[in-house]
Amino acid sequence: MAATERQLKSTLALYLDYSSGQTPQPERIFGSTTGLLTSLTNPLNISLLTSHFLAAPALWPSPHRQHPLDLQQAAHTCFRVLSVYNTAALHVHRHAEEEAAAARHGLLDHVVGLADRRPATETWARAVAHLPRSRRAALEDGVVTAANLALDEAAAADATDDKFMIEYAIVLSLVYAFPLLGAHARARLHSDALLPCIVASLTGPLGFDGGRILEAIEADLETQPAVSLVVSAGPVTTLAAFAVEHARAPQAQPVLDALDRLLVFSQELAGRWAACRRLAGVHLSADAAEAAQLSAETAQTTWPLLWQHLRRALYAAAVVLQAIVGRSLLDRALSGDDRVAPRLAATVLHVLGHLHFVSARGNAGAFQAYQFTYLASMDILSRYTDAAAAFLGQLLPPRPTPLAAAGITNNDHNDSNHNDFLRLTADLFYLNTAEQFAASLPTEACDRLLLQPAWPYLAPAPVLLGQPSPPPPLIEHASPRMVEMFEAAHSVTLAVLACPHNAPLAATLSPAYATMLFAAFPGRISARQFRLAFATLIQILSPPFPVYATHPALAETLLEMVRFRAVGGTAGTTPLQEGDEAVAAAAGGGGRRPPVSEQSALVLTLIDALPFLALPVLEEWMTTAAEALWTIGGDDPALRQTAQRRFWEVLGSGEMDVERAAIGVAWWGNGGGGALVMTGRRHWPAAAASSGQGGDALIMSGALPDPHVASTRL
Repeated sequence: MAATERQLKSTLALYLDYSSGQTPQPERIFGSTTGLLTSLTNPLNISLLTSHFLAAPALWPSPHRQHPLDLQQAAHTCFRVLSVYNTAALHVHRHAEEEAAAARHGLLDHVVGLADRRPATETWARAVAHLPRSRRAALEDGVVTAANLALDEAAAADATDDKFMIEYAIVLSLVYAFPLLGAHARARLHSDALLPCIVASLTGPLGFDGGRILEAIEADLETQPAVSLVVSAGPVTTLAAFAVEHARAPQAQPVLDALDRLLVFSQELAGRWAACRRLAGVHLSADAAEAAQLSAETAQTTWPLLWQHLRRALYAAAVVLQAIVGRSLLDRALSGDDRVAPRLAATVLHVLGHLHFVSARGNAGAFQAYQFTYLASMDILSRYTDAAAAFLGQLLPPRPTPLAAAGITNNDHNDSNHNDFLRLTADLFYLNTAEQFAASLPTEACDRLLLQPAWPYLAPAPVLLGQPSPPPPLIEHASPRMVEMFEAAHSVTLAVLACPHNAPLAATLSPAYATMLFAAFPGRISARQFRLAFATLIQILSPPFPVYATHPALAETLLEMVRFRAVGGTAGTTPLQEGDEAVAAAAGGGGRRPPVSEQSALVLTLIDALPFLALPVLEEWMTTAAEALWTIGGDDPALRQTAQRRFWEVLGSGEMDVERAAIGVAWWGNGGGGALVMTGRRHWPAAAASSGQGGDALIMSGALPDPHVASTRL
């Protein structure tokens, strides 16, 4: 006992060393305090030790200090203080469990030995090991009361390093205490004050700090950002989501303030990323080029840690945004106000747009919180036409240069390439987002905000002006980002043309879009993409879409362009090399995709369009497609066999509706279409031949003969 008292006195003296001008000894303080918390038996001594430990001048800088506060050191001290109590509690609990196990097995001597080493019979030890319900409730009440008082103090503090330190200490404590609190205790937390405290800690100097770590790594790629990383943002965002759901202030003002703070954070992070030309250039390179630009140590350590840091920032922002969007769907103060709801949704999308350079890498935005936030925000904003148009107008990127739109880089102008690559990232997010508003925007807005930004990626500007264009990169050599851009641009165009209220626009622009498809295939888009885009275009121009009512021949005209190119001898007959997306799709399907040449892809396009054609012209185009099938050249018979299988699949797989399927069955059997597809010659069945379908015109016996016909056929 005397030894314990001497240790207590020496430890209390260590707490005061800093105030007496001596050098503090934090490691000695932490070790001595941990030992005392596991060995003291008198509750009064424990209270004395705890009160002095939490306010020890040797650990915490004086309010009247002359030097600036070291935030990192202070944050480290906060964490060590928590670890001291955690270690002591685990130590006591472990020995209590050992005593209980020994008692159950009748090892009384072992129990006595344990009692000599630690205070298993003391009230405090029993409270830590097996907390009664009443004492647990009292402890929870004390934790919540202390947290609320600290939150009030933080709210009253000025925006200095001391305020950051207070907020960090509160959040760090609640992160560990929150999972242990009951529902009643959680409900007593001042969420209105807690939410801004959490967001400030996440985005401030002791959190992600607006992405300042990017500047350090940009200056030295060997820098390891482990010290500045937020070790685990998950529990913090869970606490933030709780605060968002339970904020009680009028008009949910703390929620809107938190959203604005996240917007500022995302802008700072995106701005610092754009300023880091070395990092952004490496990020936008292919994997092999990326590895070539980094040293072995950087590629193995710094680079993965950097992207882990950025993904954590994305995850933290997405989880908080998910809670905000979820509350906006249920809170009438947010969803019922025609000014607040669209502003909230637009701000959320702006945040996600600024973080798109993170979510676009390695499919980092595929997790549930991000997808829900992104899709729900667009659904909310699409209800407000003017607000949606204003949002897209703010997000609208500048028109890309022809070389950038073609995916061509200039090795002599690195700054220009850097800006073009950054614009590609912004353009991709814009096109993917703008596509969702095609049905809600008026025709003029669709043309200005959707089609005009997308068309430079469909064909470079010289092509649109009828001038020679720079050679486009082959699809198998295009970067993954450019392939995504091509697909997004085509998807936006088809989404606009498919809207019924854009029928006049579809009738006007469909021929130009078809011309772009021909110009892009097979250099800029794959056979799969060309077939899908053209078949969708034919569907838009066929019944029941309103374009067919005013331009019934437009779909046939475009199909005739496809047929003429397929049979005119200008299309290539060499099998096309499969791009990465085709290889990936084949791997997912369990085998290699059938070979396709430029000519066979055009014939397959004719076949793909059959389920959408109007009934009066369907049989004629089935015959035309079957005849074009036998014009497929090349040394590989699999090219024609692929088209034959696709023809049978269209007729028999259910792609056609009932009426078209009936026409297809009749054409395949009685009409001789099956023989035409399989052999290239149309063999009429006997019944059809006797009815006159295979030879001369039928003349009924006994009827009045045509004066130009010599006799009737009986």
